[in-house]
Amino acid sequence: MNAPQKTLMIADDHPIFRQGLRKILQRLDWLEVVAEAESGDSALAQMRYLQPDMAMLDLAMPGTDGLKVLEKCRELHPQMQVIIVTSYDDPAYLERAMELGARGYVVKDSAGEVLVECLTTVAAGSVYISPSLNSCAPQPPALAAGVAEELDLLTDAERRVLSGVADFKTSKEIARELDVSYRTVQNHRANIAEKLGLTGRHALIRFARTHREALEGAGPT
Repeated sequence: MNAPQKTLMIADDHPIFRQGLRKILQRLDWLEVVAEAESGDSALAQMRYLQPDMAMLDLAMPGTDGLKVLEKCRELHPQMQVIIVTSYDDPAYLERAMELGARGYVVKDSAGEVLVECLTTVAAGSVYISPSLNSCAPQPPALAAGVAEELDLLTDAERRVLSGVADFKTSKEIARELDVSYRTVQNHRANIAEKLGLTGRHALIRFARTHREALEGAGPT
């Protein structure tokens, strides 16, 4: 039997769920569950002490909630791959979690195979979103009549930034990929929102995800 290549912490305030999750993950010989936490504060303490490669976090935990744990984790351990496993299927929670650096988001009523697929995908360096979140899942709806014209308003640089937003990349990640400054990316995001008439905290992410297929098909002008 091969030695585990990744270590994982499970943070959830329901012991039965943690036990069930452990049983599902036993089939992954490359993964070792090294810690469990039943509260946000306990999760942070375990992260600091053990520094696992991966973590599965519930959003609704006693004390510090999952989003705050995720935010703190990004500061302390930016390389840790964090997956949100929650009963919240509201796209706003998904978008916020991805903004804070989560690499996966799965709803709790998903089959065990979905959880395994999520862990495998994230461990390989990609992002995984629960298939049940159709409104923000990678399969976008067909191109609406006016979307092509809207995308034509964007410069090549703005299109590349919007593509990064569609992949739930942070402004820092986009800046690094495009070899530009963080401020430049932020300015592009503001210009995109203004050109497309988007307002609200999650409007840009929602537009990018909804029209991802159109965005990928729209080449440079």
